[in-house]
Amino acid sequence: MKLEGKVAIVTGGARGNGLATATCMAREGADIVIADICQNMSTIPYEMSTPEKMAHSVEEIKSLGRQAIGVKCDVRKATEVESMVNTAMETFGKIDILVNNAGNSSMVAIAEMNEDTWDEVVDTHLKGMFLCCRYVLPHMIAQHSGCVISISSVGGQRGFGMGGHYCAAKHGMIGLNKSIAMEVADHNIRANVVCPGTVWTDMMKGIAEYFGMEEEEGKEQFFAGHLIKEPEITPEDIGQAVLWLASDEARCITGNMITVDAGWTAQAA
Repeated sequence: MKLEGKVAIVTGGARGNGLATATCMAREGADIVIADICQNMSTIPYEMSTPEKMAHSVEEIKSLGRQAIGVKCDVRKATEVESMVNTAMETFGKIDILVNNAGNSSMVAIAEMNEDTWDEVVDTHLKGMFLCCRYVLPHMIAQHSGCVISISSVGGQRGFGMGGHYCAAKHGMIGLNKSIAMEVADHNIRANVVCPGTVWTDMMKGIAEYFGMEEEEGKEQFFAGHLIKEPEITPEDIGQAVLWLASDEARCITGNMITVDAGWTAQAA
């Protein structure tokens, strides 16, 4: 198995790309810490995950023969991140892989966006990545090994209207990743990014529903940039990219990114 004996934290891991990533790693031998906010956010126009969903996801991981725990954690809050990391260390004794997947989105024009709308998106993605790295990296440095994988987006490589806060955060994650990779390379720690195109997760479904779109209309709108229309990008595709970066097969890759976007950024100016 590619990750036999490894321990991985996956933020936003209760569903969607996060759960698919956790599942891919568990199948390859990793024990899993799922961290998720498990509550709604005031400016996010769709239902977030729940404690019940996280508990079910933990049981799914355990059914694969791996150990797993779920920790309720708002990655925007240092005290909650520190507590989550401490719980992981107390439970498993080490952290080998950190997947910064926690994310959200809303669609609002900059000229109409209030500060709370900006903060809830930017802080979840970018501050959340910083805080998780802040509290996990000392443990990886102490053990002289580790791997950090952060989930950015095609929105981190190009902009799109109504998503200025999201694109700013995702661009920031790519820049922060390069800095982290430079800082920790001497400690045998790698840091990389995965940039998905549109994946039809609960987040995308919720945004489409908020704007009154039926599923097919929403897919037509949000998948328009993909050169490859079939098959659709799935959470499993994102999980497999993360798995590869976490494995020894990618041992010489750091400070870099994999774009899983069905050709969307091939058209970028």
